[in-house]
Order: sequence, then structure tokens, then C-alpha cells
Amino acid sequence: MERYMVFARTEYDQPIEHRGDVEAGSDEEAAKVAQERHGRDWLEMTLVPVSRAYWAEKETQEGETEVQV
Repeated sequence: MERYMVFARTEYDQPIEHRGDVEAGSDEEAAKVAQERHGRDWLEMTLVPVSRAYWAEKETQEGETEVQV
């Protein structure tokens, strides 16, 4: 299972915002789950596998900010 971050917007003048996360076994399944959970009324919806995201800055479990390069 892979966790995906869901980003979406409904209007061109809106920024793409993080709408939540979904877990799925494939990209296609993740898209289906995201649409079921968040609806289909989006102008644009993007899924990013967490394992493929590059974190420039990330909060640690201790609540501290960690910068990665």
C-alpha cells in the first residue's frame, strides 16, 4: 500500500491545495479512492505518492523542523 497526498482546486484563480491523503495499492486505485472521498467537482486534482515526494523541509515526530538537501 502506498500513501498519496491529494492536491486539488475548483477554479483557475485558486491555488492547488492539499486536500488530504489516501492509501491505495496502485496509482489507478488511488485516483478512484481520491475521487470517491473528495468528489469529482474539481478543475484539477493531483496525487503525489509520499515515497516520491522530495521534502525540502519536514516536521519531525518531535515537532522540530528538519531541512533536507
